[in-house]
Amino acid sequence: MSINQLLAKITKNWPVKAICFVLAAMIYFFHQISLLDVKTFSVPLEVRAEGNMIPVSGLEQVKYIRVKVRTKRDQIASIVEKDLTAFIDVSSQTKEGIYDFPVYVDLDEKIVQLDLEPLEIYNQPDNVKIQIQKKTTKAVPLYASVVGKPAHGYKALSAELEPSFVTLCGPASMVDSINKLPVGAVSIEGADGSISKIVSPVNTNSYISILGEKNSIRVSVPIVIEGTVKEFKSVPVVLVNLSSSLAVSGEAVKIDFSVEGNLLDIEKVSPADFNVFADCAFITEPGIYEVPVQIDAPGNLNISSQSFTVFVLNVVKSEQEEIPIEETETEKKSTSSAFKVPVLS
Repeated sequence: MSINQLLAKITKNWPVKAICFVLAAMIYFFHQISLLDVKTFSVPLEVRAEGNMIPVSGLEQVKYIRVKVRTKRDQIASIVEKDLTAFIDVSSQTKEGIYDFPVYVDLDEKIVQLDLEPLEIYNQPDNVKIQIQKKTTKAVPLYASVVGKPAHGYKALSAELEPSFVTLCGPASMVDSINKLPVGAVSIEGADGSISKIVSPVNTNSYISILGEKNSIRVSVPIVIEGTVKEFKSVPVVLVNLSSSLAVSGEAVKIDFSVEGNLLDIEKVSPADFNVFADCAFITEPGIYEVPVQIDAPGNLNISSQSFTVFVLNVVKSEQEEIPIEETETEKKSTSSAFKVPVLS
């Protein structure tokens, strides 16, 4: 067949053949379209700042990027949100100011290795306007937020933090304005022993990051038994070991004293629980004497103060008018000859 004959055969009824070709192409195109599917993701916007500049404003308006992925229907199910990373890169800028930065979308390596074909990715917005500022770092002290009250009879001492400082990184104007940073709250409600808890610093500024370990701040709150002081007034002084041939002239001796110790112990005691006495064994004849007072406190309590340590006692012979010495059975037992009081000269 000659070339002229071939051309004549091809061009014969060419309008019909052209229409058939176009229809076939359209059918193929729409068939391919029918095999594709679109999936939309909302991806957090990240910032890459390897240089000396860092965002100071603008990110609060564009926290997420809308990303559309288009590929074959049987392949699109293999793509999930965590496979996509949306970011801007401010590393190339060296001066402070406001700039339009393009938004890039990266695919996870496992998706790249699938070699999906076709694969189309669109993002909205495709650029964001961000103000950048010089980056700086600063070490700031941490402080604990202690909430609640310990059990009755206990008190909390100052919280101890380890480490007690963290390093902040961010825009100079923001970082320089921060002098201390709180950590997560530690509850001591009802505690009767020391509390220790691992918490994180509380950073509410998205433009500032905390360098190093962010979740390893140990807060220790010592819980100790609470001490207190209680005062007792007009407690009678019991005279012991006074010879039966002698008596005391004058009013009964009463003393005020204060006791210190654990709150729980002090709440349980009354004047009857104390041995308040004066040992008169050294008195052998009538006269005026200075007699020391001794106060024995129960348990772990201590006498912190008393209104006097010695008092003047007028001793007479028992046949004279006298004030009898009264002792309860308990006082007689507690003030036996086992008590030894030094004689004052």
